[in-house]
Amino acid sequence: MNLKQGIFLLVLFLANIQNVISQEVLSLARAINNGKINIIQVETLSERGIEGINLSKELNNYSDNIFEFIEQVGYNTIVAKLSDTSRLEYFKSANVLPPIDAKANTIAIATNYPEHKEETNVKISPVLFPKVTKLTPYKSNVFLTGNKELLDYEVELAVVYSKNVHKIEDLHDQLLGFMVAVDYSDRASMLKVYDTDHPELAVGFTDSKSKSGYFPVGPVLVVPENWKSYYKNLKIKLWRNHILTQNDQLRSMFWDVPKVTLEALKLGDEQRWIYNNKPISLLPKGYIEKGTIAITGTPGGVTFSPPTKGFIIKRAIKYGLLFKFFNWKPKAYVVDQYIRKLLRKKQFLQEGELIRAHVENLGYIYSKVQSK
Repeated sequence: MNLKQGIFLLVLFLANIQNVISQEVLSLARAINNGKINIIQVETLSERGIEGINLSKELNNYSDNIFEFIEQVGYNTIVAKLSDTSRLEYFKSANVLPPIDAKANTIAIATNYPEHKEETNVKISPVLFPKVTKLTPYKSNVFLTGNKELLDYEVELAVVYSKNVHKIEDLHDQLLGFMVAVDYSDRASMLKVYDTDHPELAVGFTDSKSKSGYFPVGPVLVVPENWKSYYKNLKIKLWRNHILTQNDQLRSMFWDVPKVTLEALKLGDEQRWIYNNKPISLLPKGYIEKGTIAITGTPGGVTFSPPTKGFIIKRAIKYGLLFKFFNWKPKAYVVDQYIRKLLRKKQFLQEGELIRAHVENLGYIYSKVQSK
């Protein structure tokens, strides 16, 4: 065997390995077809819709839960179907559902990327909190409900647990699903109640991030055979009106999936957050239920930045001159003035703007900002 033949065989071998790896990752979506939810192995996707193999029809199984579908049919049985692309079907985006039906509480995390931690000027370790809102499809609108919102975006990797997790060892004996997610938030309502003296409590995060339409996901749930080696090298990006504003790799996260899981289990059902004026916990049952979503934080490049020391000092002096005889808090005055400044500058999302979020191999989310 000469050198050229050896190189050719090596290239062919590596190409075959790549093909095997790609076949051992399921990219599953849910779409409405003839009034039923069908599970689709997605081959191509766009803003207009998805194209793929209708596994529900091919395997005669109409379970509407992706993990239950995999368990009933078998992972290897589905993999065997992936080479048959002769019967691809197309589904319009309007018929594509979120890949799962979420639990009430999503595990969310703040400042889990170095650049985002720096731009928000937070000095502590990542912080967990619950996000409580319904999922919306990958192509959907996000609504401004008034003229006092500071609507901000955060692209995130979403992780879905296929089994209950009572202890960290339970994490390693299960399949995990991965999705793209956008965590929208109203920075104005967050700023009004945020406790700068105790950032570890994430005061105001749950309410400000749990409005209707603030959680688009999908369109696919990617289920690798070995999740531990799959996700860390993927890239994560977000475009605002075709301008790339967020760009990083998942390996940049301070806390990886096992660490996020472990820290969530430590918090359990402790009611340390407030939602709609009522105390809530991160894990209502004290453990992570199957089907729970964890969103793993956002890279740098969001719209929000905290007020500068100069702004705070100037407004505090003005407060002292104007309101020193009134029973009002200077901190509340400074925050109110900062929100007014941000609203005037119109830096946050405005009606008609477009958001496109992406995690490598997991697809795209398309959002348009609308006014109600």
